[in-house]
Amino acid sequence: MKISHWLFPFLLALALLGCSDSTTDSNSVSSTASQASKKALAPQDALPPIPVEFIMDSALNGNVEAISLALEAGIEPNIVDENGRTPLMLAAFNGHTEIAERLLEAGARLDLRDSTNRTAFMFACTGSNLKLITILHRRGASVNDIDSHESWTPLMFAAAEGHQDVVQYLLDNNADPNAADVDGETAAMFAQSRGFPEVAAMIQARMK
Repeated sequence: MKISHWLFPFLLALALLGCSDSTTDSNSVSSTASQASKKALAPQDALPPIPVEFIMDSALNGNVEAISLALEAGIEPNIVDENGRTPLMLAAFNGHTEIAERLLEAGARLDLRDSTNRTAFMFACTGSNLKLITILHRRGASVNDIDSHESWTPLMFAAAEGHQDVVQYLLDNNADPNAADVDGETAAMFAQSRGFPEVAAMIQARMK
């Protein structure tokens, strides 16, 4: 499908309006989105570049239509924001499976890391969307990646949030239960200290 130069900004603006009832509680993101929509509607002789902020906001808020239109227009799926985060990372963070799949089909990379050395898979493991986590893992995401900020692993992120099914999946796929962060704390310790004793017990049962 080809989108004319005058029509695409208008469609992007309409797509943006579609995510106005998102449950995301970030005021700064909403403000950025509003600014991006104004840019998209600005009259131009040629198709203007799509603002990075608009793409990131759409990925974060689950705006499938906007991401689809942007990819159709040729947007680079691995663009990054000021923190080195890609649209895939933000979609993974909020568990937006359909957007993640479309980005992956367009060439989004799983090995990219943000400024704290965190991957899209790590972002996904902060949430409870096991379907998305499974998709990313089957496409090659490592269950034992370590960030450079606190030496956290995907298992630590999942344990800290108390996501029992995610923790089980990671352990069943060889996540290291003995890994410790910069403070010497393990995933089991995170689960225990945050009020998830059952999750802590699951991890401790796999520790050596």
